[in-house]
Amino acid sequence: MSASLPLTVYGVNQSFFTRKVTGYLDYKQLPWRLRRGIGPAEDVRAGGWDGGLPAVIDADGEVIWDSTSLILHLEHHHPGARTVLPPDPVHRFLAFVLEDFNDEWLYRPAVGSRWLLPENTSHGSWDLARDAAHELPVPVAQIRQVLTGAMTASLERLGATPENIDSLIDESLKPWLGAMSAHVGEHGYLFGGRPSLADFAFYGGNAAHFVNDPLCWGWVDEVGPEVAEHTFRLTEPQDREFGDWLRSSAVPDSLVELLRQAGRHYLPWVSVATADGRSTIHWESGVSTEIAATNFLTEARGVLLARYVEARSPEIDDVLDAAGILTYFADHVEQATAIPDPAPLPRPADNRPYPAGA
Repeated sequence: MSASLPLTVYGVNQSFFTRKVTGYLDYKQLPWRLRRGIGPAEDVRAGGWDGGLPAVIDADGEVIWDSTSLILHLEHHHPGARTVLPPDPVHRFLAFVLEDFNDEWLYRPAVGSRWLLPENTSHGSWDLARDAAHELPVPVAQIRQVLTGAMTASLERLGATPENIDSLIDESLKPWLGAMSAHVGEHGYLFGGRPSLADFAFYGGNAAHFVNDPLCWGWVDEVGPEVAEHTFRLTEPQDREFGDWLRSSAVPDSLVELLRQAGRHYLPWVSVATADGRSTIHWESGVSTEIAATNFLTEARGVLLARYVEARSPEIDDVLDAAGILTYFADHVEQATAIPDPAPLPRPADNRPYPAGA
């Protein structure tokens, strides 16, 4: 990758994964510019991009995509002082576990709460339409209408429905907000005094949705106020002082609780869905939700399990066991695939967290 920058980020400010990438770029002090758009740009698609935001155009004009792959690719080529991969092997693996939980699960209440709750829809649909209007020569009200229809139609495939949205929020999102707030309120970031890959994963959802959409921000104020402070720190990292990582192999109880949140709904579901094609979540409210796996999710699960196989140690197993989630790793190692090489241009053929078609 050429050292000549800036990078061009093709996406929108209200996008979960766009904000994950741009938050990382700001912290990393890699110059970039935002090119607002939602998908029809021919020059971006010519590189093989399948439409999952964001895409990045590097200084050589190459189009690359997938938020996790992008960040690891940039880390490989620009290691520098502000690495986002903790040096301790236990912490590094746990960062990948938490990032996976965010990207493959918290995306669901984020999108569901925006498009199923009218106060959020009114706010979010206009914001998205304004950014999309930069490349679409039609009235903004028409863009808003089309976006709302398209996103609402995708929700059932994603696993968010009018029947389960309250359960997603009350039984999954709010407990996570509380646990995240308690941990970063004490430690600043997930693994000490500086942000990790997982911090930017959570930041993406917070900046685009949970500390952005009106109802969501109300829940943050109610149960997780330090989540907002964590978001503000990463939104404006330029003049901040960053401290040290947690001491080697230190895993505070508050971090174990965050891992436990991944085991409440996500890990039980994904461990079955990626083996059988789909699985059902039974909420405490009495609602049941069947969600199908996708090729993208199955591949992501295989990579995470490969990271587990590579990093496995008694210390890692002890932490996973304390969080009640060891079984979702130790009993599924046969699903492990391979850890991708971060050096080549990241261009995964399938970059969608849920099926794009009907």
